[in-house]
Order: sequence, then structure tokens, then C-alpha cells
Amino acid sequence: MKASHTHKAFSDPQSLAVTPKVAAVLIAKLQKTPLQLDQRHQELAASFFDYEALKSKPVTSTMSVLDANFGVGLDFLIIWKLWLESRDSGHHTSLLNYVAVCEQPLCLADVKVLHQSLPQLNALSVQFQEQYPELIKGFHQLDFGKVKLTLVYAEPTQALAQICGEFDVCLDAIDPIAAADEVKKKAYIPPWQRPHSGLAHKSKVAIIGAGICGTATALSLSERGFDVTLIEKGPELASGASGNRQGMLYAKLPDSATIAGQFHQQGLQHTMAALKRHLSSKHWQACGLMQVATNDKQAIQMQAVLKREYPSSWLQWLSQTQAQQLAKQPVSAGGLYFPNSGWVSPKHWCEALYTRSGADLWLNTTVLSMQQTAKQGWKLSLSGAYDGEYEFDAVVIANANSAKNLLAQQNLALKAIRGQVSYVDTQQSPALVVCGQGYVTPSQQGILSVGASYNLHTLDTQLSDKDHIDNLGRLSDVLPNQKTLDVGDVVGGWVGFRAVTPDYLPMVGQLADEAAVIGAFAKLRQDANYKFIQDMPYLPGLYINAGHGSKGFVSAPLSAQILACQMANQSLPVAQCVAWGLDPNRFIIRDLIRRKR
Repeated sequence: MKASHTHKAFSDPQSLAVTPKVAAVLIAKLQKTPLQLDQRHQELAASFFDYEALKSKPVTSTMSVLDANFGVGLDFLIIWKLWLESRDSGHHTSLLNYVAVCEQPLCLADVKVLHQSLPQLNALSVQFQEQYPELIKGFHQLDFGKVKLTLVYAEPTQALAQICGEFDVCLDAIDPIAAADEVKKKAYIPPWQRPHSGLAHKSKVAIIGAGICGTATALSLSERGFDVTLIEKGPELASGASGNRQGMLYAKLPDSATIAGQFHQQGLQHTMAALKRHLSSKHWQACGLMQVATNDKQAIQMQAVLKREYPSSWLQWLSQTQAQQLAKQPVSAGGLYFPNSGWVSPKHWCEALYTRSGADLWLNTTVLSMQQTAKQGWKLSLSGAYDGEYEFDAVVIANANSAKNLLAQQNLALKAIRGQVSYVDTQQSPALVVCGQGYVTPSQQGILSVGASYNLHTLDTQLSDKDHIDNLGRLSDVLPNQKTLDVGDVVGGWVGFRAVTPDYLPMVGQLADEAAVIGAFAKLRQDANYKFIQDMPYLPGLYINAGHGSKGFVSAPLSAQILACQMANQSLPVAQCVAWGLDPNRFIIRDLIRRKR
């Protein structure tokens, strides 16, 4: 099954929690006797693990499964167990990619009850329960190393329309898939939204930039069998935009269902789950995050967000009194509260991602130029510690605003916005992250991180007292007890440059030849609905993960998974409409339609 061309985000309400009455019916339906469990095990083993057939399949490939009726994951757990058992036979695939649709997910407590009747699957069910996602509509990626589970909480027809990929095995999905394929055959899909081929397994990939985008991409690609080299011009990881002392984990939600909102919502969930797997609790905290309503307009917008019916375990409204109780000091107003959000030490997270990736790391190395080779790979000319010329099968641009210097001919839609964070010495630390016009994190070793300034008009890298004063103003706007602080309480800071796109969504995917796109699709200037036969003129082996603005710690790790799946020819961990919303070539197409090019 391949992608449809649906452009819609999942509609409200966002919570899919079932009523106790419905839950009772589902529990009775999903309960399995030992005999039923054994029969299902035999069925799956006979149907999907014919080892003689698997011998003809390369052991380095991925086995992709689509399950249109997930329930509480019985088939997933059985196939996972069979996949693990097959490793000793020498005929197993290197990665199991399991995509499942669940229209009425049960709460975790009910899942645990049903899993008690599966003692032979207990070791795997416990791992599954540890990552069981919130009951929020949309895509959720669970990561078990070489086993990836993408759970789609939605009505099956809507879910299948947003699943992009091809599958070796389809469970209980013959009719929906056939229907979706019929729609696909009849529908016109623009060239810039058509699936395109990825890379061969074990391809050599250079990632330029070793901040959160680069290190997250390195891990995602390494897990899928690529040979990865990280190239960083600085002396250490997170030398640039990812170099702040503490980063907040914040997703600003819209008051209606949008692609941007769906992406940031999923990104926050993905990041919090990833931190639990990858990083010591010394370097991050799920202490909660409060978004203060600093004026009446914001309060109205926040109330509209609440009407979208997110689970209270994920999003709540706090009165001013409740906010002050959680913050353990006066707060200027009430607002939205994300119980499971918090802060992270970016440098430690980048180090953890890099270590887990096993990638090569070339520090103090600058990429001077890039040139496509006759074999459609890329030759990089480097200076510094790894001076010389090196060839790679593919390159991922993950160096924020510096991407424009490497790809000057592409006119990338990125702009640099200076941000300064102030480090403040105070004993009055809030117990959670508090956001208003800026943000403040709980202290580390008595030091608060307060920020961040927003300046389009300078590239000055030096700390500014004016910006320190502005940051202290942002701090006192949300935490009135901090009004007595002044520049003398500032003990340092950090300056970084956000890379921002015109629509404030990142650029994630394969880059096309801009001049060729303009030439091939010039008719869009006269007819935005013109049906093109030709394909997109992609630049072979050239990809980007950049433009995350101030939300990179929420958006970059999920984007790394999206990009790695595209490069490995795997189904995407997000809705197809989200992937199209992040496509790096979207600005060229929009400009043609608007007659700006």
C-alpha cells in the first residue's frame, strides 16, 4: 500500500479515551484463552515466517507489517517474539517496522489487565507498556531499538489515508487497503508529493552539523543500517544553536486541527519518550511546563485549545492559585499546564544521541564546498582536523543557518534570528518551566536559564546587557517575586541563532534542484491545479533537517525519524499530510503558484 494524497490533519476531539461501558465491551472482546492464544501464534507463524521464503530476502532488509486492528497489541507481541526467535536462524530481517491502527484504544490500566493473560509474552508486553502513549488522536512512534511500532489512533479509513509506505504483510486490512489503492489509482498526486526512492542499505552518509538535528539524525540513520559520519565545525557537540544550558520542551498548540499543531503535538510526545530511553535523569526533568496567559487574548485562545479535548493527563488549565502552588512562588496568571513536559540539557542529550549512534565524529572540521560525483554521490572538500576531500553516498544538511552557505544556488527559505539566554543567580527557583513572552527553567546548581531575546537585525555573537535586561523583564512578567533582580544577578549567558522558515515549520526531506523545479513546473503560475506527468527533479543523495526555530528540542528528533524513514524506504512515523507540510521544496512550489518566481 502506498500513500494517498489527503491533506487534512486529524479532526477534533483529540482525546480518544473510551467510556467505562465501551471499555468493558472491548475488554471482553479482546480477552483470549490459552487455546485462542496458541492458535493465533500458530497462524501468524505459518503465514508470516516461512523461513524458506525469507531466505530469498536479504538479511539486511526491513520487514514491514501493517495491522488495521491493533486492539491491545496481541499480534504485534507475537510477531515481535517470532522475529526475535528467528535471529538465530540466519534468515531474519535486520529491522521490524510495525504500523498499526487502533480506533478505540484502552487506557494503560486496562491494557495491563488484558496482558496478564499472556504470560509467555510478558517480557515484551512490559516493554510495550512502558512506552504506551497518551490516548491522543494521531501517530505515535514507539521505539524498541531494531523494532519500531507506529501506532495510529484514528478511525481506520482516516488512518489508512495518512499512512505512507509499502508493507510486506497486512493483517486484517485487505478491504481497506484495496479501497485505498483504488482511490490512489484514480487520484492525481503532484510530483512534489509522490513517494521517491531512498538509499541502499549501508550507504555512507555525511551529516553536516552536530547539534540536536545532526545527532538525532545520526542515531535514526545508524539504527537503519547506514554508515554515518558527523561533521562539526566547532570543537564539541552542540557548539552552535543547540548550545544552551537548559532547553525547554514546549509545543504551542493551535485552537483547531492543523498540520503544524499535529506535528508539534506529536513532537513533544516523541521527545519526552526519547529522553526516557536515551538520557540520564540528571540531565532532564519532566517537571511540568506552565504557559501563562499574559493577557485576555491569550486566555481566550488557551480556552479554545482546551475545547479540543486533550486528555487531562497531557494538558490542563490551571488557575492562578493552582499555578502558584505548583511553581512554589507567585505567578502572574493562570494558563495551560503540560504535566509531562519540562527541560533538557541540550549538550548532554546530543552526547547521548551521538554515543548511541556509533557514528564517526569529525570535530573542528569545516565543509568548504560540496560537489556531486559521477556516481550521484557527493564529494566534500573539508578544512581543519579532517582536511581533504571525501566522498559519500549521501549528505544530510543539519547545520541550521549555515546551510545557506553550502547551498547558495538553492536559495533556501531560512533566516537567522538571534536569541540570547541569561543565566541568573537566584534562590527563588520555580519548580516547573514557566513560559510567557519568554521562559524560565528550574535552576541547575542555583542558576536559572531565562530567555530568550528575539532579534532579526543583528548577527552579533557577544552577550548584550540590553538583552539581559529584556530577559529579566520577561522573567518578572510571569514570576512577580523576581522583580528585584538586576543585571548584577546575571552570571553569564548564551547567544544562538535560530534558523526559521516563512511558515515556522522545519525543512525535512530530500532537496530538489531549484532551477529545474522552476523550469519544469512553470505552468503553476497560470494554473495551480495543472496536472504534471514528469517527476520531481530531486538532487540524488541530498537531504536536509533544518529550520526548527525555537522548538528544535521538540521537533528535531521526530524530524530525524521522518528523514531516516524516507532515506531507508520505510513507512513514515507521521501522517502523510505532516510529511508534506515539512517538505523542503514546498516554498518553491508556493512561490510559483503565487507568481513570485
